[in-house]
Amino acid sequence: MDAPLTPPIRIQPVSAAPISAKEAQKRLDAFLEDFKARSTSAQGGNTAVTVQLQKLANALKEERKKKRKDKENL
Repeated sequence: MDAPLTPPIRIQPVSAAPISAKEAQKRLDAFLEDFKARSTSAQGGNTAVTVQLQKLANALKEERKKKRKDKENL
């Protein structure tokens, strides 16, 4: 019988401060690398969380590229 599935942990922010997309990208990349290292060593890890974080990182990269391109066209 398969083990019961458990949903990913929900992250609840306790405070918020605006940061640039570039800074968010740096922080997300650092967190993602750390998370991958920890989850890989822990019995396969939770790939659903890793995939969602990677999608977020990719979206931020695309947003920054678009903003740079828009600035160049002005």
